Amino acid sequence: MSNKYTIFPIIVAALFLVLSNLPLVAAIPESVLRARHVQSPKDLRKSYDYVIVGAGTAGLTIADRLTESPKYTVLVIEHGRFWNPSDPNGDGQRAHLYNLTSMPQIGLDNRAIPLGMGFGVGGSSAVNGMAVMRGTVQDYNIWAELGNKGSTWTWKGLVPYFRKAIHFVPPDPVLASDFNITYDTQAAWGQDNDTRVYASFPGGLNPAIKIIYNGLRQAPNIPFPRDGHAGSHGVFYYPLSVNPNTRQRSYSRTGHWDGLNRPNYDIITSARATKVLLDKGNVVTGVEFIFTETGKKHTVKARKEVVVSTGAIHTPYLLQLSGIGPRGLLKRARIPVKADLPGVGANFQDHPIGPPIRFTFTNPPPPPTSNSTHLPPSEGQGQGLVADLPLPIAAPFTFSTIASSLLDQNPASFAAPGTDSSVLRGYKAQNCLLAHQMLSSTPGSLSFLHWVVGYPTAPGANPINFHITSRGTVTINPANLSAPDPVVDYRALTNPVDTDLMIAYLEFYRRFFGPEGPLAEYAAVETVPGANVTSREDLARYIRATYIPQAWHPVGTAAMMRRELGGVVDDKLRVYGTKRLRVADASVVPILPGGTTQLTVYMIGEKAADLIKETWKGKGGV
Repeated sequence: MSNKYTIFPIIVAALFLVLSNLPLVAAIPESVLRARHVQSPKDLRKSYDYVIVGAGTAGLTIADRLTESPKYTVLVIEHGRFWNPSDPNGDGQRAHLYNLTSMPQIGLDNRAIPLGMGFGVGGSSAVNGMAVMRGTVQDYNIWAELGNKGSTWTWKGLVPYFRKAIHFVPPDPVLASDFNITYDTQAAWGQDNDTRVYASFPGGLNPAIKIIYNGLRQAPNIPFPRDGHAGSHGVFYYPLSVNPNTRQRSYSRTGHWDGLNRPNYDIITSARATKVLLDKGNVVTGVEFIFTETGKKHTVKARKEVVVSTGAIHTPYLLQLSGIGPRGLLKRARIPVKADLPGVGANFQDHPIGPPIRFTFTNPPPPPTSNSTHLPPSEGQGQGLVADLPLPIAAPFTFSTIASSLLDQNPASFAAPGTDSSVLRGYKAQNCLLAHQMLSSTPGSLSFLHWVVGYPTAPGANPINFHITSRGTVTINPANLSAPDPVVDYRALTNPVDTDLMIAYLEFYRRFFGPEGPLAEYAAVETVPGANVTSREDLARYIRATYIPQAWHPVGTAAMMRRELGGVVDDKLRVYGTKRLRVADASVVPILPGGTTQLTVYMIGEKAADLIKETWKGKGGV
């Protein structure tokens, strides 16, 4: 493999995150920041009604909703700190990310992958690419099929929480007309004042989007829903989590902490949770944490519940350190087993960013006339438009073969060594559901996120596989239990179906830009990987060298599934084998949805708060 491919992972990550062009986080005066920021463990209350571990996307949502009642107290424990960077999207952002790298990936020529996760109040919502998307009806109905009978985690049951989670602001009419942006507020969005987390179209769009949009319009059978957030995908525009009034990032801290004047709402920062405390009956009693400014351990009591909300990487780690996880792993680490749950740390997934494909237009279109709705071609890259296509459209010649291959698999052939039989049953159930989706003309499978390199270069692309089949792991290191982070293994491309899908997607782009495609008039010439790279072996080699197994969307490591399928939590988000312990974050997602995950995690937080309130209603609860 030529070294010319090695620079592309950096380019892809930079373009996908669009960090150089995103709005800034506000420099908020200290006087309006706090409900109560506890500066030292000695200033904590003796106990709280609810202790939430993790001040991220879901954690702050839950804390805000629970403290709406002044009768009950909530403590949020956060490993990171408050921060007010002048530019959260520049080099200074790195200080607010976890410094964590995966194990070398056998399927990626032994490359180790840096993880992208927010470190501080606001979590990943403070550092993500801000794209606001949700999956299809089928994406969320699958959750209920994997869960317990009567589960309310269906599209119909979740729409109210999606609407509650975010305040949608429609695009400027001139912008909407110029770029054919359509939306359906009634079917898809909330617009009340119940939340201060916004989704909007804060500025102009790159005019080269029109080239892609018009080409997709000419292609056969591609759906164009009025609003891709109303349950059906295809080609649609997505908003950003930006406050339209300030043009600054809207995230969980600005929406669920800043400006709240509630004496019952506490946060302690620089506090790394090390254990959830359980009594002999596995009833939660509190949380143990290290105050990193002193290195000393402390405990805090929870009178009602503990909610773990540290994300798909650190939630399974904390559970395992607490004696909740695979028995064999815990015994090797000499951790007393509280609950034997083999699924803790299994089922790890993220949306992979596929290999780049680039073209040059021999007969380029003229640059469009500039107006107030346009950004220069060098700006706005990747913003606004997505084509999330059904596999029969993206891969018309191979979709049935790929689906059959997945359906016929024995999951043990591709799972991590020693994977428990219950987890393997869960993988088999997922494969059956995903194979069904692959054969359907309704749900999306390929995210056609584009960005423009600039005239006369054509819009290049990287396929984003919304429904991967490889499953990784997140585990403690039995030899180093004091480490602040777990061992992360994506097991990228260990399932050959993922390589088959990426090859099919590259072939889709070649047809789209090629002489028989809708952009034929521009006479595109492929520059990367090159038109001579055609054999399956060569394409697979190129994929291994350039594939990035994450888009900052980790999920699945404490999955909401039936226990016999390797599930960790039930449909009330309660951890099996324990009492008064819940998980509410991306780790409970059993299968990735077709879209960025921040809105889904906000939704989980909103629903979790209601589940907690319902549990304690009439029992001295909220």
